[in-house]
Amino acid sequence: MSSTQISKVSGPSTASDGAAGGVAAAKAVLGDTSGTVGLQQQLTAFHALSNRWAGAGHDERVGLTWALNESPFAKTVQSALNTFTRTAWAGTDAVPPEPQIRMKAAFEGLSETDQTIVASLNVGMPRAAPASVEDYRASLQKAVEAVQPAARGQDTVTLSPEAQAILAGDAAPSPPDAAPTPAATPDLAAALTAYGKAAG
Repeated sequence: MSSTQISKVSGPSTASDGAAGGVAAAKAVLGDTSGTVGLQQQLTAFHALSNRWAGAGHDERVGLTWALNESPFAKTVQSALNTFTRTAWAGTDAVPPEPQIRMKAAFEGLSETDQTIVASLNVGMPRAAPASVEDYRASLQKAVEAVQPAARGQDTVTLSPEAQAILAGDAAPSPPDAAPTPAATPDLAAALTAYGKAAG
């Protein structure tokens, strides 16, 4: 299938034979099980039909449902997204930069095919255009770097009550502890005892 055929799919919805042929060709690409159709060609067809869906009426959407949800390639896309999002999930209590770091690590752990799919769909990124693996990886790294200064700024230092009182001006610093008194020898102990009795 030529790129011209696929490009027709993403245009305005018409009843022309060219548009119908483009949709049919894209569906055939997504339904291919022979392994002869390349990943980029399948992604192009998938994006074309997704764009077509956005402006299609109810009847046409019914015709696109199988290609975008049930076709072999649609299943491949769903598997890649499920693997990525499940691994990238940091939990509801996670705070930056943990979610961003985990998302990047999850992406790096994907297969080459899944990386290409996730990047092409630009998962989690505020842009609609497909991205290359390199561009998507760079976006993930930027997301990590963008939140790291904020995360460092959240570090806190816990002060003891005495230190807090000193900072508040409520107490003066305590003098250094006196050196410990050496243990008395038996002779010194006896002398101290005798002194105590004499003084009493």
